[in-house]
Amino acid sequence: MTAPSNGNVPAETHESAVEAAVSQRAGVAVKSFANAGSGTLSGPTRSGPGEGLLAGLRHHLLAGETHYPDRPGMGELRRRVGEALPDVGFPAREPDGVLITQGEGESLFATLLGLGGGEGAAIVARVGGRHQRLLDWMRVRVIEPGTDAASEAEAAFHLIEHETGAGNPGNGSAPETAGLVQVHAIGDRLFGGSGDEAAGAPADAIVIGSLDGLEGMHPFSLGFVAAPEAVRPRIAKWKQASSICSPAPSQRAALWALGVRP
Repeated sequence: MTAPSNGNVPAETHESAVEAAVSQRAGVAVKSFANAGSGTLSGPTRSGPGEGLLAGLRHHLLAGETHYPDRPGMGELRRRVGEALPDVGFPAREPDGVLITQGEGESLFATLLGLGGGEGAAIVARVGGRHQRLLDWMRVRVIEPGTDAASEAEAAFHLIEHETGAGNPGNGSAPETAGLVQVHAIGDRLFGGSGDEAAGAPADAIVIGSLDGLEGMHPFSLGFVAAPEAVRPRIAKWKQASSICSPAPSQRAALWALGVRP
């Protein structure tokens, strides 16, 4: 095809290039979210949903729960997440400080954007962590703690990934990052972890994680963000922009796993 005399790229060529770029980045994103969820599970062997859970979901559907739940998440689930945080060493949060997401990957995605990050931004984190693919897709620069103090001052936050089964996440706060907001990614350990995992976490720390380790949760998947109440709405708007809210059946499955019955 001959280029137009004005030197502009033909419209169909431009569109195909854009479509290819979007498709490539979407594919990486899907793999990122999938890997973020599967890499943090420490719960029992997976099986199909139990009859009790299915009966509970049917009850709520027939009762009219067929549309969006509360956009930040069901109040009872948010309350239980907020109250469980001290069990793993973090400050408790009121329900208004908790956001229910699709998984830890989406929690990180919304938190980064909510704190002013995004393409071209930088965060302090361990290079090669379990969310590296997501950060690459977002085109966020990852700075190892202590390796580039000048750049750390411009970072959006310090991401501290807690490894499954370990008490020490291995990339905790350093003097150079003491002024940054800490975002602790704790995987699926919220309901069942030990209280020494986040010793010394500041009062303004943000906690993200997964609820997939709850026994009886499979095949449903959820995550959460717990933050100071003044900060949570900035994060929630990005969750709502991408998927409005997390599905009601998934949230009901989490509540069922936590002992809530119709």
